[in-house]
Amino acid sequence: MKTYLIDPRNTTKPYNFCFLSGLKKKKYPFIFLGHIPNSWGKHSPVKENNLFLPLSRGIFENKRAQRFIANQTQTAEMFFGHLRLRARLKKGSILHFLWFTAPSIEQYIIPRLNKARLLHTAHNLLPHRERAGDYEKFKKLYSFMECVVVHDKETKKRFKKMFKLPTPVKVIPHGNLEDFYNTFDETSDYESEELYSKTFIGLKRPIFLFIGSIKPYKGFDILLDAVKELNNKGYKYSLVVKDRRKKELKNLYYLPIELPYSKLGLIYRNVDAVLLPHTKLSQSVTLFEAGYFEKPVIVSSVGGLKETVRNGKDGFIFTKEDPKSLAEKMERFIQSSSKEISNLGKNFKEHLIEEYSWNRITEKWIKIYLGNSQP
Repeated sequence: MKTYLIDPRNTTKPYNFCFLSGLKKKKYPFIFLGHIPNSWGKHSPVKENNLFLPLSRGIFENKRAQRFIANQTQTAEMFFGHLRLRARLKKGSILHFLWFTAPSIEQYIIPRLNKARLLHTAHNLLPHRERAGDYEKFKKLYSFMECVVVHDKETKKRFKKMFKLPTPVKVIPHGNLEDFYNTFDETSDYESEELYSKTFIGLKRPIFLFIGSIKPYKGFDILLDAVKELNNKGYKYSLVVKDRRKKELKNLYYLPIELPYSKLGLIYRNVDAVLLPHTKLSQSVTLFEAGYFEKPVIVSSVGGLKETVRNGKDGFIFTKEDPKSLAEKMERFIQSSSKEISNLGKNFKEHLIEEYSWNRITEKWIKIYLGNSQP
C-alpha cells in the first residue's frame, strides 16, 4: 500500500514542510507529488517527484511568472500528470490531496482514480477567489472522498450545512510553524534594527501589523473603521499594512516591501501585535507566524481563529464584522505596558508549541491512513 500526498503547486508551503517533516520523523512511508522550492534546498524532507505542472514550477521561483505559465499549461499538465499517476496506482493506494489545483479538470479525473482511497485536506471549503461554478465542482470532488479533513469545528459544521454530503468530515488542527521557521528564518538582531531604523523609526507604539495582500475576506474595511474609532479618541499608536490604499488615514502606514519567508521575521520582530479581522476563514498561516515570533494577536470570532486563540491569554477575540469591538480590543493593547504585551506573545508561542505540535497531528493522520480513526 502506497500513500501519495498530492499538491502540484505546493500551495501551502509552510504547512506542507511541517507535515512532510512530521511524517518523516514518524518513519511513515509516503511519496510527495508536488513542487519543491529551491529555497528548501538541503532542508527539504523529500526529493522532488512532481508528475504535475513541471513547467510552471520548474523554471521560475517568481510567483507571478509561475502563475502566468500555469495559466497557459495547467490543463495539459494536470491531465497528463493524472494519467501518469493512474498508471502507478495499485488497488488500496492512498491519495491524499493537500490542495485541489485545477478543480475544473480534477472533477472529471478524480472519479476515475477508483482503485485508490481518496482523502483531502480542505484548508478552505471553497477558494478565496470563488468563481461561478466552484461550489458545484468542489461538491462533486468532496463526494468522491473517503474523508475530508478540516482545521476547526466550525468549518466541519459549515461543510455539512453547505454541501449536505454523507462524506465523513474530521477535524485535525493546523500545526504550529516551529519546524518551518526554526529551519528557514535567517533574520538577525542587526538586520531587524536596520529595518527599524529605515522603516519603523518614529512610529508610535504599540505597532499593529496587518500583513498580506488586502482582500475582501480579510476584513480590511472593518479594520479601517476601527482605526477611525481610535483616531476620534486621540490615541497614539501605529498600524502597518502591506498594500497601499488611495485613502490616507492618521496612524496608518504602508510597508510596500516583498520579503521571502526567510526574512519575514524582520517585520514581525519590529511590531507589537498582529491583526486578523477576517470575515470568513478556516485557518490562517499568519496566525501561526505571529505565534512563532511571540506576537500576540487580535482575531475575529471566525473558524479556527477563535478556536486557537485563548481570549485574554494569547491576545483578544473580537466580534466578527464589528469595528467597535475590534477598536475596543486594540484599545486594550494601547493601554497595556510593553511587558504586558510581551507576556501575551510568550503565552501564545508556548500555547502553540504545546497544543499544536506536529507530533500529535501526524499521529492523527497516520491513524486515518491506517483506517483506525473515528469521525
